[in-house]
Amino acid sequence: MVFWWADRCDDDAGRTTFQCRPPYAEDHVTGVFATRSPYRPNPIAMTTCRVVGLDEAAGTVQVADIDAHDGTAIVDLKAYFPVCDRVQAAHIPAWLAGWPEWMPDDGIGLEPWEE
Repeated sequence: MVFWWADRCDDDAGRTTFQCRPPYAEDHVTGVFATRSPYRPNPIAMTTCRVVGLDEAAGTVQVADIDAHDGTAIVDLKAYFPVCDRVQAAHIPAWLAGWPEWMPDDGIGLEPWEE
């Protein structure tokens, strides 16, 4: 699990936003805590994705399938443990029913979030 800083949304407007229209469901208004919106009171975001490279000398980590801009600061990495990180009977709203059950091996092809 990669925790990252949504630095491009870290301003007074972003930190006082509590509702949004997600880019994957623009016809719905929802609370930011029910979305992956980077606009939130504390713009820390989390994505479960693959670590594909680590350069200890340079202090860099390369990840795949993260929903962040290239070069976004990674705050922390946590190991994913299915025993405590997955939800057995998760429910999503009907308006998200078209999403796949599992992340495809080649990602889901989301376009970058427009600011």
